[in-house]
Amino acid sequence: MMGGYLDDKFIQGSAAQNPYSFYHWQYIDIFVYFSHHTVTIPPVGWTNAAHRHGVCMLGTFITEWQEGGQLCEAFLAGDEHSYRAVADQLVLIAQFFRFDGWLINIENSLSLAAVGNMPHFLQYLTTQLHQQVPGGLVLWYDSVVSSGQLKWQDELNEHNRVFFDSCDGFFTNYNWQEGHLERMQGQAGERQADVYVGVDVFARGNVVGGRFDTNKSLELIRKHGFSAALFAPGWVYECLEKKDFFQNQDKFWSLLARYLPTHSICSLPFVTSFCMGMGARRVCYGQEVAVGPWYHPSAQEIQPLFGEHRLEGDGGGWVKTLSCLADAWNGGSSLLIEGVIPPEVGEVAVRLFSLQVPVPPRVFLSLVYKLEGPSNVRVALELTTGDAGSCHIGGICPLNAETSCRHSPQPLQVPPTKLARWVGRCGQQLSGGWVQRCYEVNLQGCLLGDLLVSFQRPPGSQKEENFVCRLGEIQVVDAKSLLAPLPQVQSISLSHVRWQPAASSASSGEGPPAGLRLSCTLHWSFPLSHVRCFRLHCCPGTGGGPLGRGPLGPEKPKLLGLAFVNQYRIVDLAVATAGPGQGGRVEFLVEPVPREGFLVPQAEWGRAAVQYSMPST
Repeated sequence: MMGGYLDDKFIQGSAAQNPYSFYHWQYIDIFVYFSHHTVTIPPVGWTNAAHRHGVCMLGTFITEWQEGGQLCEAFLAGDEHSYRAVADQLVLIAQFFRFDGWLINIENSLSLAAVGNMPHFLQYLTTQLHQQVPGGLVLWYDSVVSSGQLKWQDELNEHNRVFFDSCDGFFTNYNWQEGHLERMQGQAGERQADVYVGVDVFARGNVVGGRFDTNKSLELIRKHGFSAALFAPGWVYECLEKKDFFQNQDKFWSLLARYLPTHSICSLPFVTSFCMGMGARRVCYGQEVAVGPWYHPSAQEIQPLFGEHRLEGDGGGWVKTLSCLADAWNGGSSLLIEGVIPPEVGEVAVRLFSLQVPVPPRVFLSLVYKLEGPSNVRVALELTTGDAGSCHIGGICPLNAETSCRHSPQPLQVPPTKLARWVGRCGQQLSGGWVQRCYEVNLQGCLLGDLLVSFQRPPGSQKEENFVCRLGEIQVVDAKSLLAPLPQVQSISLSHVRWQPAASSASSGEGPPAGLRLSCTLHWSFPLSHVRCFRLHCCPGTGGGPLGRGPLGPEKPKLLGLAFVNQYRIVDLAVATAGPGQGGRVEFLVEPVPREGFLVPQAEWGRAAVQYSMPST
C-alpha cells in the first residue's frame, strides 16, 4: 500500500484526515497486509476489522535482492533446526498479534540446498500454524521454481507444484492469459479453490484487466473455477482524486460483485451503526461528543453490501447504498440509501446483509433511521428465512410462500421490563431527527437469511416517489441475551504513570489551566465477549484545593477515546497544577458498550480517581 499508509499503525487511533479505508469486506475471504519489510505484521486495527467481518488476516514474509538471498541461505541451506526456528517464530508472532497466517514471498534465487529445504520449511510452518492458530493459512507466491531460479510462471505447473503441495494455497503472478488457466486445471486437481490467480489492479505488465477493467480478469478466473487474488486495490486511493475516493471505491467493487459471492454473518447479537472507523466528529447515540477528524480501524463496525440496484422493466426504479460521513447516529458515519419508487410499483427493497444464523425462539430487531427532505415513504426492516418447510412462523406476516420467505416483523408494542434499556428509545423521535423502530419476531426451526430495508409509497400516492434515507443502526438480538445482567467494570488500576510540566500553562479555553501533562496506562477487568468496545472518559477536575479533598461536584466527562481490550494508554493529558501543600484531582471513567447496543448509565461505569499534589519546596 504505497509504501505503507502509516496512519493505521496507531493502536488507539489517530487524527488522520482522509485516510485510506477498506469497507467491502463482505466480498473477500482473506486480506493480506503486504509491505516490502522482511516480516510484515498486520496492524491491530486491520486485524480487528477483518475478524469482525469474518475475514482471515495474513502477514507477509518476504525476501528480496541480494540481502534476501543471503537471509534465505542462512536459515534454509543448513539443517532443519534453522528453518524450524524461523517457522516457530512466525507462528508465535501470528499467535501473539492474533492474525491468521502468512504469505510467503521469496523474490530472490536460492541455492540447491536452500530450495531443497523450502518445501520442508513450508510443510513445518503450515503444520505448526494449523496446530496453534485455528483456521490458520500459509500461502505461497509464484516466484521461485524448484531449480532455485527466480522465474515467475504466471501459473501453477510442474516447476512450482512442490511448493503448492507443501502449504495451503498458491498465489500466481499477474501476467497470465486464458491459456495459463486452462493448463492449471489439470495441475490443481481437486484443489482449484486453493489456487489464487493474481490480478494486479494497477494493470502493470501484460495483464487481462486491471483498474476499472479488473472485472475482465475476474470473469475468466471464475470461468475456470479458480480463486482470485486482487493485488493493490488501493489503486483507487493512490491514483484517483481523493475527494472522489468513496465513489470510486464503490464503483470498483460494484463491477466485481457478480463474481464475488458474499459471506454471511453467523452469530447473534448482530449490531452495526455502519461506522467506518473514521469521521470528522464522534457521535454517541445521536449526541456529538467530540469534534475533529479521527481514524481508528478497530472501531469500524460491520459494513453492508454497497452498490446500485435497478428494478427490472422500464419503470426507472432504483436503490443505491453508500457510506456517508456527513451525519452519524453512533460513531463517525452512517449508511445513505437513495432511490426512486416508480408509479407502477408499491415498494422497493435493498438487501444489506446476508445471515446464516439458526434463529432463537424469540428475536428483537431494531432500526434507527431518518428521512432526508420532504419524502413520506414508509421505511421498514425485513428479513428472509430459509428452511421454510420446517420453519414455524408466529407473530410475523409472510409476504410470499417461496422457499426463502420474506417477512415484515410486527412492531414491538409492550416491552418486557428487563428489556427496558434496550427498548428505551423505541418508537420515539430522537435528537437530530432520528427515529428508532423495534420489532419482535417469534420463529421456530428457522434459519435467518437476508436483512433488507424496504421503502413503501405513501397511501394514496400514484406518482413517482424519490427518497433519501439515512440508516444509523440495525440490531438483531436474541431476547435471551438481554435477560442476563451486564457485568461490572472491576479492578481498575493505573501503571506507568508520568508527570511532566506543560510547555505552556495558559488556558485552552476548555477546563482548568493546563499546567501539567499526565501520562499513564489504565487497566480494568471485564469479560470482552460482552462488549463491542469501551469508551474512555476523564473529568480533569481543578487544582488548588486542600489536600484530601473529595470529588469537586458534577462535571461533564470528556471523551478520551475507544479501547477494544481491558487497557488504554493516556498520553500527555492536560491537568491543572496543584500549588504547594494543595491537591489536584483527575478522574477516569470506563464506559462498557454492550454488544446488544444500549447505553449503560454513567453510575455503572468503572471509575478511578487520581489525587496529586506538588512537593513542598
